Amino acid sequence: MALIQHNIDEWIRENQKYFLPPVCNKMMHDGQLKVFYVGGPNVRKDYHIELGEEFFYMRNGDMDLLIMEKGVPKVVPIKQGEVFLLPGKIPHSPQRYENTVGLVVERQRTAEEMDCLRYYTKDASQILYERWFHCVDLGAQLKPLIEDFFESDEYRTGNPSPNSRLTVASYEPDELRTVGDPFSLEDWLKRNQQVIDHMGKLSLFGGSYRSQIIVYGPGEDETIHEDEDTLLWQLRGSSTVELKDEPTRAVGANDMIIVRRGRQFKIRRSEGARVMQIVMGNFESSKEIR
Repeated sequence: MALIQHNIDEWIRENQKYFLPPVCNKMMHDGQLKVFYVGGPNVRKDYHIELGEEFFYMRNGDMDLLIMEKGVPKVVPIKQGEVFLLPGKIPHSPQRYENTVGLVVERQRTAEEMDCLRYYTKDASQILYERWFHCVDLGAQLKPLIEDFFESDEYRTGNPSPNSRLTVASYEPDELRTVGDPFSLEDWLKRNQQVIDHMGKLSLFGGSYRSQIIVYGPGEDETIHEDEDTLLWQLRGSSTVELKDEPTRAVGANDMIIVRRGRQFKIRRSEGARVMQIVMGNFESSKEIR
């Protein structure tokens, strides 16, 4: 199907069993965009590094995102109702707790992209262990990599060895970037109500990111993204979405629609409506990877 629609509340009720250990997550959409919800508890010591950005929203409860910012450990608390956009090439380790549910959106990897699973020494001064891999299914691929670490001399001793890094890193973490702070989505909507009504739209995170995450107000647009899926999240009010050769979809509050890449669509947003649109592009050249 070129267009996929879910009511978030209903979808979570139907899939809530997956948010508990040992699974802790369920994919809503697995295409060029990866859209999934994550539960807990899931407290871990491994860090993940990827080129792309990750969007976080905490629906129920709070989480902590451990990161390495400019080579120094940092805790980013993301509270219920808050959004956060993690830049690419930032080592991160999500810590999730019991009775929590959060949304994560990231993009599909290109054929040449590599991700990294990394562990640091206890004082975080050195890399204890890392493995690079081409990410197709992160949940399935991490399990054997983590099991290998638990069987390693590095895990047993807590000290790096010649086997800590088996290959040259595909890229280095971004040690110049300072990450932004999470913020309340509801407070942001209230604070920017007049701007959105007047301008018709407003970027949620500003211009220092590759991802296009924009909140739209009332109005009508016709759009096509040739290479990217488009996520539409109806935050308030209602909309209609039309695709060629598809029935018109009525979209209510807290519905999510994913339009597959290469499909033109028209959206009409009602008076008082707020729609978040997420588009995450790939890196256009190898120069941007280094």
